[in-house]
This record gives sequence, C-alpha cells and structure tokens, in this order.
Amino acid sequence: MDWRIKFKWQYDYAKSQLQNINHFENDWHGLVSALHDLMTTDGFDSSKAELLTTLRKKVWLENGKLVSAEKAILKAVKALNDNDATVPDAPKMRASALKFLLHTYMLYTSGNRAVWIHSLPKNFLHWPSIHLNSWASTGSQVKELLKDHNEHFTAVQKKDLFAATQYSLAWCQKTNMILAQATSKSDKDKGAALAIVKRWFSDPSTSDADLDKFIAVLSKGFKDITATLNRGSMILTDWVPLRRASTPEEIRFLNSEAFTFACNNEGLDVVYIEKSFFIDHPGNVLSGPKNWARILVHELTHLICGTEDVAKGQARYAWYGIGPHAGFMGSDAVKNADSWAFFCADCAGVLTESERSRALKII
Repeated sequence: MDWRIKFKWQYDYAKSQLQNINHFENDWHGLVSALHDLMTTDGFDSSKAELLTTLRKKVWLENGKLVSAEKAILKAVKALNDNDATVPDAPKMRASALKFLLHTYMLYTSGNRAVWIHSLPKNFLHWPSIHLNSWASTGSQVKELLKDHNEHFTAVQKKDLFAATQYSLAWCQKTNMILAQATSKSDKDKGAALAIVKRWFSDPSTSDADLDKFIAVLSKGFKDITATLNRGSMILTDWVPLRRASTPEEIRFLNSEAFTFACNNEGLDVVYIEKSFFIDHPGNVLSGPKNWARILVHELTHLICGTEDVAKGQARYAWYGIGPHAGFMGSDAVKNADSWAFFCADCAGVLTESERSRALKII
C-alpha cells in the first residue's frame, strides 16, 4: 500500500485533467471549465456545488431521457466508439476525472456550512485514475466502470455521516463555551466547567499551572476544529485502495472505524470512513449517532490538533479506560484523541452516567 497516494493526490490529478477544455467536446467546455474552478487549493468551493448536480444530469440525461453514463462520459472526452476498441490513455484519464466528480456530493445545513462525501462505486479497487489505468485495458472494461453506480456509501449512510458532522459541530461549540467558563474570573459556572476539565485531564499530581496549560491547548484545539467544520471543506470518503487490503496492517485499517492524517498532513480536511464506523461493537462505550459523532471528533483532533492514540498499557480508547491517574497522567490525556472526544461529549451533555463511568475506568 502506497500511503502517499491520498485522496488529495487523486483530487489534484483530476483537476489537472480538466485544465484544457479543448480536450473535451465543445458542448462540455463551459462545464469542464467551471468544474476545474470548483476544485480550489483548499478543497471544493461550496458556492459552486450545484455544478456537481449539473454534471450528473449531463451524464445521465440526453434530451430528457436516461442514458448510460459511459456513453456520455466517453463522448465528452472524445473517445466514444461502438465496439470494444481500446480507449486511449489520455481520454481515459480525462474520463477518470469526470468519474471522480460524478460520485462527489455536498450536503447543506445552512449557509456555506457543508460536508463533502465521496462515494466511489464498490467495484473500484483504487482511485479512479489508477484503477482505470491499471485494470481497464479494453473498451468494455472502461465502459463497465464508467457506468457503474453501485456506490460505496448508501443514501442512508450519506445522510447519517452528514448528521454526524452536525452533531460534532454542536458538541464542539458547547465545549468552547465550557472552556471559556473554565478560564473566566467571574463566570458563576466556572467551578462546574473546571470540574468537567479535571474529570478528563487531571490526575492527582496535576497542578493548577498544569491545568491552565491543558485548558489553553484544549481551547485552541476546539476553536480550530470548530472553524474547520464551519468552513465547509471537510471531505468524508473511504480509503479506496484498502478495498483490496491483504497485509495485516492494511486489514487493520480497513476494519477500523475511521482514520486521518495528523496535523493536516494531506493538505485537505479528509476523514476516511472505514468498515467499523457504522458497527456497534459489543465493547463500545457509545453506540449509534453518539458514537459516530465521537469518532469524527476523535479523528478531527488528530487531523487539526495533532493528537495521538496514546499507548499506556494499550492504546487509550475509552473501552480500555481513559480515567487520568498515575499510569495515564493528565499530560498523557491532553495528547490523547479519545480523551478529547469524550471530554467534548461530556461538555455537550450527551453522556449517561454509565457511559461516563465506563470511559473513566482506571487501568
């Protein structure tokens, strides 16, 4: 597995294939140029999201009638033929760019706040350009892939993923309020706010000065996460190459809930949603929508704040125990992604007493 070939790699490659409109049929020039502009340096431009709907209509409809996607795409890239003739590499790569965008969606809540979902069909075993280049040597194989619409995420899962981002944002906004109260000199709720912070990040040896430092780190981190969620640039997808996982490491990532690249190492705000995201495993502390939001906050702390899955005994997930103590100190907890996520859920008031107690287990 080449972990350098991230979503951003395919994103940039697809954009490059849209750069010269003269490589497309004349009636595609305007849309191709606009799609190129949709793909900014920082991610998809939410103000141009309707272009993706226009693309899907243009691919699937001809004179108001449904048509097979492969016909429209190959015609667009000047490679349509009625036999099994091999599609030349250059138009095939332009087709891969259109296929990439065809399965990209933006869902709104209000204003420009949005989440982008990329849901490539299940038969793809790599990003579109690589799969079409590596495993589609005949015209028939290219056509089969271009018309495939059996997407990785179901319509229900897309809605659930979008809802999870909204829960995450609401949690983070409440967390910002708690952290502001914890540092206030006059807020009547300061004591209660500090108690929540101490619950997740203070061991018996934590000093007041230590706690102040922890609060400063948390405050900056959750403000940055909130800003990321608000700017409408977050992309949810699966890591498509993992669909052909074979090594133990690859299978471990495939069977995880989600992962990302720390400190925005990818250059885009991307969270990879994997097999266990929607599974309520028996050992989980949370389940359903609460757990989905917890996963996203956990991953966003990696992505935006550079947190870790701190290994003290085992990696410190809530099911193992993240109560701060001598064996897992406050200085460990403030680096630990699941500590941030459960603190966030606690600030939002969504944890039951049982869930809180299970997560704060001392081990």
